[in-house]
Amino acid sequence: MSFKLKNKYEMFGYNKNYSNGDRLVVEKKLPKDVYGQINPNGVIEINQDISPKNKKRAVAHEQVHLDQMNKGLLKYDSQNYYYRKDSSSPIQVIPATEINTRDRDLPWEKHS
Repeated sequence: MSFKLKNKYEMFGYNKNYSNGDRLVVEKKLPKDVYGQINPNGVIEINQDISPKNKKRAVAHEQVHLDQMNKGLLKYDSQNYYYRKDSSSPIQVIPATEINTRDRDLPWEKHS
């Protein structure tokens, strides 16, 4: 009897078309008007119900945030968002309760 070994993307539920060595992407049910989001641990989640073209756009947008996180410019937890414009700027601490994450005018969205 033979069996097929799953690759690492299949084993952990990541989308192999959008994941690569630098990012992990998972498709999941998200609200209709949310194309994608990034977790604090750097995993990109994209809406499973949008077109492939919009999935690609969502991954590209969230990749900007992943890059910001990797450079130490953006971080968040359940209480606050931490953002700085560049590595020499002071860190702005913004309480999570005071922001709308869908607002495209947030300082870290201006770069994405």
